[in-house]
Amino acid sequence: MPFSFLPKPEALRSLFKANWKSGLTVAFISVPLSIALSIASGAGPLPGLIAGIWATVIASLFGGSNYNIVGAAGALTTILFAASIGAPLGLGAAILPIIALTVGLLILVVWAIGADRFLYYVPSSVMYGFAAGVAVLIAISQLFDATGLSALKRTGHFTGDIELFAHNIAHVVPSASIVFAIALAAILTWKKYIKAIPAVIPVSIVGIIFGYIETNYVAVIDLVSLSDKFGSFAGTLSVPVVWNAIPQILASSEALRFVLTTSGVVALIAILETLITAKIGDKITHTQSSSRKELFGLALANLGSGVMGGLPATGVFIRTGANIKAGATHRMSAFIAAIATAIIAVVVLPLFRYMPMPIMAAILVNTAIGLIEVHRFKEFWVHERSSFYIAILVILISVFEDAGVGVVVGAVVALLLFVDRVSHGRFDAFLNYADGTCTERRGDKVLSLPKDRDIQVLTYSVAGYLGYIDGERHAANLRHIAHSKEVSCVVIRLRDLFNLDFEGVEMLADSVEELERSGKRVLISSASESIVEKLTKFPRFATMRERGEICSKTIEALTRVRGNNPHPSSLNF
Repeated sequence: MPFSFLPKPEALRSLFKANWKSGLTVAFISVPLSIALSIASGAGPLPGLIAGIWATVIASLFGGSNYNIVGAAGALTTILFAASIGAPLGLGAAILPIIALTVGLLILVVWAIGADRFLYYVPSSVMYGFAAGVAVLIAISQLFDATGLSALKRTGHFTGDIELFAHNIAHVVPSASIVFAIALAAILTWKKYIKAIPAVIPVSIVGIIFGYIETNYVAVIDLVSLSDKFGSFAGTLSVPVVWNAIPQILASSEALRFVLTTSGVVALIAILETLITAKIGDKITHTQSSSRKELFGLALANLGSGVMGGLPATGVFIRTGANIKAGATHRMSAFIAAIATAIIAVVVLPLFRYMPMPIMAAILVNTAIGLIEVHRFKEFWVHERSSFYIAILVILISVFEDAGVGVVVGAVVALLLFVDRVSHGRFDAFLNYADGTCTERRGDKVLSLPKDRDIQVLTYSVAGYLGYIDGERHAANLRHIAHSKEVSCVVIRLRDLFNLDFEGVEMLADSVEELERSGKRVLISSASESIVEKLTKFPRFATMRERGEICSKTIEALTRVRGNNPHPSSLNF
């Protein structure tokens, strides 16, 4: 329900009292970080800050999480920077608010048709790989501001930026490099030993003071500041949007394709990043957010940011994590953060013009470091090598080709590997021998049967989903059982089968017919009522039910075959 963060008027005071500190903490982080991310996106200092105001406040009102902070994100910077460089119609960075609007509309469509459920099939390895690839690109892009080469125009591509830096390495300013190294070391040291206050806050304050003194009093070190690079700027809550460009974009198929393609990739990343961040917040706080509401809030947040001239926005764990650590208990914290950010933007922002670019570069490199979840890669390597390789593939494509392409290719490869695993057909086989012993076949890709022992009952257990993808593998296993002279009776156990399609039922009917034709007795056991209903629409299974060959439990089927004393090893069914 909109404005659900205002449950009762009398509760406002207690909510404000409980959340003002965390909200103010997030605001102090958001201002320098939003400016830095906005610069990294090629938009100058203001659009990211505007997103940190409007996207944050709108998401706090309409979102589904009590802790998620929506705003400008490091994960989007490389895509947005590439868009600002390659923008059609000569729009440059002016296209970014239009992309934010388009992203909002696309997310709204995804929310309206419920298509967000399909995005959950994009594995986390793709997102972690994408974030790490973006981290590398952000870090490399800061080579210029970190070394006094801010005047150079970046290429927006990894190898291009490396070549550009190498060609100009002789012009590196040592003093700028030293300031960058000191600032980065200070941030990393602060993070290690001081947890209460995020490092970006004191470093930004010191940077502004240092830049002010260096500019007005002791001009010993020749450092490029924000005002040197972007001119003077004042605090504002909005910047003009080039509304007259929208008809031109709609009239040009090339421009429209560019906007839709870029916005589609940004929307995909924004949805995944926001929902993942919300879920991580839930895990930390032991709460439950609403993914549907969060998606709706994200759509409106991007629309609001775009209308006010801001960047596309997404949930950001750096700020969400800080929000939780600072003691937030309610979405009131995000609302307070947005209002405080707006006040700072209007009153204090002019002071940021003194911020040296090397210190801003240090803040962004620290952000890049935070995007690389090293422990996740270790977990992938130990527990699931395929996820590790997918993440590495996404990193390489994101760095050397395009971050958006990296996500798409990673998702496709992950889907293909998933289909490959599913196509093997998940099954377990339990072999009850005539001498009363029993053995199991678990986790095998192909069913193998002994040739020297009589199998009185073979229980073939199908799990998961049975359809056209894995049907052939199960058919091959049942065909192998049909051709085995050692097997007398087959129980097809469906307790762990949660769904099957027409082709799955058809395959099962053909397999039962082949088993019976080969002289095997066949029973079906443990199927849910919905599965039985689908099966008995086929005449063969309807006949089996009439003959009592569809049993509610496997122990019942084994009793029918072996009499009143089934082997005890069968009782685990």
